[in-house]
Formats: sequence, C-alpha cells, structure tokens
Amino acid sequence: MALPTQPNPPVPPSLRGFVFLFFFFLTSQTFAQDLIPLSGTTFLPRTPKHLPAPKRQLIQPFQVGDPLTVPAFSFRLVGGGHYQTDITCRLVGTHCYIFVENDMWGTDRVTQSGIESLARAFDNATNRDPDRGIFTVDIDLFGPPPNVDGDPRILIVILDVLDSPITGTTFVGYFDVENQSPPISREIIYLDSNPLDIHTDLARATLAHEFQHLLHWAADPDEDKWLDEGCSEYAELACGYRDTTEAATEDFLTLATNTGLTEWEDLPFDFDQAFLWMTYFAQRYGDASLRQLVADPENGIASVNNLLTTLNVPERFEHLHGAWTAALYLDGPDNLGLKRLDLGPVKQDSFAVPTTQISRNVTLWGTDFLTFGDAPGLSIDIGSTGNENLLVTLITKGDNPSAAPLAISSGTRKRIHTFTTGTHALSVTGTSGGLQSFSFSVTALEGTSPTASDFDANGEIGFSDFLRFAENFNRSAGLPNFDPTFDLDGDHKVGFSDFLIFAGNFGKTP
Repeated sequence: MALPTQPNPPVPPSLRGFVFLFFFFLTSQTFAQDLIPLSGTTFLPRTPKHLPAPKRQLIQPFQVGDPLTVPAFSFRLVGGGHYQTDITCRLVGTHCYIFVENDMWGTDRVTQSGIESLARAFDNATNRDPDRGIFTVDIDLFGPPPNVDGDPRILIVILDVLDSPITGTTFVGYFDVENQSPPISREIIYLDSNPLDIHTDLARATLAHEFQHLLHWAADPDEDKWLDEGCSEYAELACGYRDTTEAATEDFLTLATNTGLTEWEDLPFDFDQAFLWMTYFAQRYGDASLRQLVADPENGIASVNNLLTTLNVPERFEHLHGAWTAALYLDGPDNLGLKRLDLGPVKQDSFAVPTTQISRNVTLWGTDFLTFGDAPGLSIDIGSTGNENLLVTLITKGDNPSAAPLAISSGTRKRIHTFTTGTHALSVTGTSGGLQSFSFSVTALEGTSPTASDFDANGEIGFSDFLRFAENFNRSAGLPNFDPTFDLDGDHKVGFSDFLIFAGNFGKTP
C-alpha cells in the first residue's frame, strides 16, 4: 500500500533565478561531454513595440564576397551587451544570405559544405518535408516575415557567440529585435559556430527556432515569452529536427512539473514545458490554428482564448490546460496523449486510501500530480486554503482512460467522486495568484451508496440533489463541465442508468 508523502514545496518564483544558476553550475561540470544548447532570444533585452521603420529601397542584392559590419550580442557579462563584428557574404540562396564572421571563415568550424547544407535546409527541404525548406514551413505555420530592408532574403549570420563562462551553457542562436529598427533595419538570424556544429540537425533546428521568433515579432512584437518560445520549439518539431524520445523532456516531466507555464524564468524546464504545451495545442486544433494564434494582437492566455472562441470550440484555456496535464500523465490515445512524442512518466506522489487532510503547494499554472491507486470508487474532498483558485483534473488510467478538469474557486471546497475502473489520479493547478496552498482527503466510496447521491452533502438525498443531478445530466467525459461525481455507474457519462441509481436513493439518508 502506498504511504502518504509530504514533499518539499515548489520553488518560490523569487528563488528561481538562483536555481537557474545552481542548475547550470552542476551541468557545466560535464559541459564538454553534454552540450546544453539554449536559444539566446529570450535572454536579450525586450524593447517596446517599434513603429514600422521606413522600408529601404533595395539598390542591389548582396553578392558573395560582400563585406558587412553588424552588431552582435555578448552573453559573457550579466545583462549582456552589443558589440560590432565584421562578416562577409559566403552564399546567396533562394531565401537567404549566409554571412560568416571573418574570424571563423577558413576554420574547420565553418566550411563551404556546412553553409551549403544550411542553405538547402532553409531554402529547399527539411527532415520532415523534402519539398519545403524551413523558410516555407515556418511561414506557413506562423505567418509572413517582416521586410524592413526591402530585400526578401533573410540574413543568416554564422559567428562565435560569446557565451557566459559562469553558466556553462552555449547560446546556439538568437534573433535580436533591435536589428528591425534603424540604423540596422535588416532581418538577421544569428547562428553559433563554436561549439555548435553547423553540419548537424541541431543547427537546422536552431534556424527553424530563431526564424519563428522573427515571424512572431512581425505579427505580435510583445507576445508573452512562454507562447513565443513554445511556437519556436514547435517549429523545430514541424521541420523534423526536434528530439521526440522520452529523454527530450524528462527533466521537466520528472523534476519540474510544478513550475508555472506562464511564469517564464528562462530555465531549461520552461522551454520543455512550452514545447509540450504547444505540441498538444497544435494536435488538438491543427497546425493552421498556429498562424491565427500568432496573429492575434492579444498575448498569452488571452490570445489562446480568442482563438478558441473563433474556432467555436467549447473549451477555454483552463479546460485545455487540464486536458494537457492529463495527456502528460496518461500518454494515452488520441487527445489523452501526445501522438508525435514519446513521453516518460511524470513526477507524481502516491497516497493511501483513506488519507485525511494532506496539505500541498502548487504554483500558478504549475501542476501537482497525486495518485490514489486502483480503488473502485473514491470520494475526494479538496479545496484551496488560500485566496487563489484551483483547477483540479480527475484522471483515470485503464482500459477506458478519461480526464475531467474542474474549477474550484478560492475559499471553497469540492467533493469529487469517481466510480470508473482503473488507476485514479489528480492533477492540481493554481489558476490565480502565485504560490498556492491546498488540502485534500480521500476515502473509498461506492456509486450505488446513498452517500454518493448526496451531492450537496447535507445528510439527505432530496430535491436540491435532484437539481444538481439534472444540471449535469447528459454530459460526458472529454467535454467542459463534465463532473464525474454524477456518473454513478462509472461509464464516463451522466445518463439514464445514473438517474435510476439516484432515484433508488432518493429520500434516504447516508
């Protein structure tokens, strides 16, 4: 029998920066063997939305051999800073110029065959689509690029990005919004050449990732980081360069599920979480929905809800988030899993039945997974002990898996019953405030018992219970507002057989 556990609470947001440095101090000890690549875009200063710069009148395109001096960003010091570097055009492609930092050209880090392979990936073919390059795939997904320089080609600058010696990471590429304004006014993507190997799929993934940032900026310059980075991570998958094995996101799934999706802190976990969420979003609503999402002038959750309204679907962000957490836990069929990824197990804590008054913490849009074993029926009492709201998703794992997200307002408690066959679990998410505290208890319960039909818990099965049952009648699992408490026979819908059970208990006392 599983024993109740009381793990340490999640890391408060005020300490996450320290955790970031500590994490990279540990990982930097094996940096030579295990590359820790990060996009640098999210670390660059985010400037306010610029007014459209006057488009230059293009006199003539760049030619191979043309020199140029551009600003680059150094990550070596806290806060970073710009410096100037000299580059030369080494390749003219269909949709790109490839410029190479003069100090890197002629070294074994940057070869002619290497830049040609990058140009083919950007212009012509990706791992996933032999007929479309990164340029076309990303534009189809996220919208058209800006064009402040009057030249339809994108500048890809290969240089030795100046990494931080403190963190032990390497910034494999970045997009700098400052270049969209005078005096630069050019579309530029920066790609690292040391230690990144430009011949690899990681280099191509970085191109897809950073190009999405440029496209997203064109449509919505002040987008929330989690949504922008989620789209860039998904661009890597859409082009066929993203690792889809269990190892790809195991740090998030096994260590950091209780870190908030929207509370972006530039941690590696944040990138993994945003990637998993955006992959699930695209799975549910299709790749075509991403272009609409990016184009929405609102940001983050608001833009997601705007799109769901436009698509005329019943769920909103809260229900979608609950369904996503269930998909991570179940790794099941259809939208109860992520079809294009192999998922490992999520971090979860097991509790015995019965368990009384366990207290836990959860962060805003982070998730605490609780499992209760294979009891045939459960009564769960749960609620916030603070002033914030909760989203509680009841998950059943078995031959007929299901998920039921339920909102719980601050200051209230809710009894959730389940009578389905399988392993029962909860994902608990904070939907307001910061660090949220909640408590729960769980006992065994049979669906045919009078207690199961006492929906208002007043000690009598009467007319008020009938009104609650009637309100939930004909709802089924998978749709918003389905509450398994009223599914007395455990068949994932509230129907006539449940009414017969309720009617048999009407007038009784538990």
